[in-house]
Amino acid sequence: MRIAALVLMMMLSGITRADRTDCLPSEAKQQSNSTSGQITQINSNQIKITIATGGAPLRPATDTYQVGQRVPLVITMTNTGSQPVYVCESGTLYQDRPQLLKDGKPVPYMSDRQSMIELAVKDKTCDKENLPQQVLLRPNVPTVVDWFTLAEGAASIGEDGWYQPLSPGKYTLSNQRRVNCCDGASIETNTISFVVVP
Repeated sequence: MRIAALVLMMMLSGITRADRTDCLPSEAKQQSNSTSGQITQINSNQIKITIATGGAPLRPATDTYQVGQRVPLVITMTNTGSQPVYVCESGTLYQDRPQLLKDGKPVPYMSDRQSMIELAVKDKTCDKENLPQQVLLRPNVPTVVDWFTLAEGAASIGEDGWYQPLSPGKYTLSNQRRVNCCDGASIETNTISFVVVP
């Protein structure tokens, strides 16, 4: 089970990166330099993170879903500074902590998701497996840096969602996202709302 969970985490991280064109090789390093046109050290105060349901490689953005429909989440970052910076993308398991509420009450993560989080923290999988990639954020250009399955669909087979298929109701969602690869402080995203209808 433990090995299967690690293999699944590595496969899913690869899928996320394979669908993106804005990743640079992991050898790309952050550099401190005040000269115009050079990459500067990241300052989390200059990064704005927004989330939206739908969009990215999956489908147009929407705020209405049918019962049993998969709910994807797209993460966009904007560098509000004047110099380009690199941020890290190492995978949703290491960087994201979505907080979903239904009618104002917290919705729990799927049990296997919680187990994967605990295993990754205990084993320091992110550090050991060298999963991170650097994403370049140009000044004031919103850039889609990641996407993941928030809630699995009824017909899903191992999509690695954070939540079970959602029942009808009104939902609000925010996310805590790390800009560093495997640890460090998180940035609170915007809060969004969506509905699931019968």
